[in-house]
Amino acid sequence: MKVISIAAALIALTAAPSMAQTERGYVSGAGGFEVSPDTTSGNVLGEVGARVAPHLMVFGDLGRFRNLQPSDVQPQIDSTTATLSGSGLNVIGSGRVPATYAVGGLRFDAPTKSLVSPYVLGGIGFARLSPAATFTYSSGTLPDGSTPVVGDDVTSQLETAGAFTVPVASNAFMFTLGGGVQIPVARHWAVDAGYRYSRIQADTPLNAQGATFGFGYRF
Repeated sequence: MKVISIAAALIALTAAPSMAQTERGYVSGAGGFEVSPDTTSGNVLGEVGARVAPHLMVFGDLGRFRNLQPSDVQPQIDSTTATLSGSGLNVIGSGRVPATYAVGGLRFDAPTKSLVSPYVLGGIGFARLSPAATFTYSSGTLPDGSTPVVGDDVTSQLETAGAFTVPVASNAFMFTLGGGVQIPVARHWAVDAGYRYSRIQADTPLNAQGATFGFGYRF
């Protein structure tokens, strides 16, 4: 029985590289986090890939950073809260900048004789930055004459009164570099752990790096 188990393990180890090179493509989903100079953000993405040469695939990503918080958004919010405070209205303002992105590029799967398949990738695309702000009430009277409960979200009232203008969404060039490992867990199925560095060429360039963890189907 022990001999059979060892033989099965050896077959699996030698078959894995062969299977990795005969697969035509894959689809996967991943989630993780990205660290930028201003904040730490969640990151989710879907990816598809197709083989174009031995060890080489083209891939496409569609993903979303929950909040990249570029440094040029918060000053606008701080200016608004200071102006309102001067007129007797005290609010607490916070901002976030989610970004939806699409990237395409090349992925190289390194030759290996083990179940663990390392890879590196690089791609270019664009990101859609959608700045948003939230103001919560502390004290004073709103421009419409109302007095909300402390802690209420009064963002819409301030926008209607013209006290704050929502920043305009914008598109920016983006590129990403990274690598990771893929480990098969069943026929056609594999888990993935990787690292990615992304740069978005916004008015204030954004750099983010972090880890992703995913699950995919290979065909």
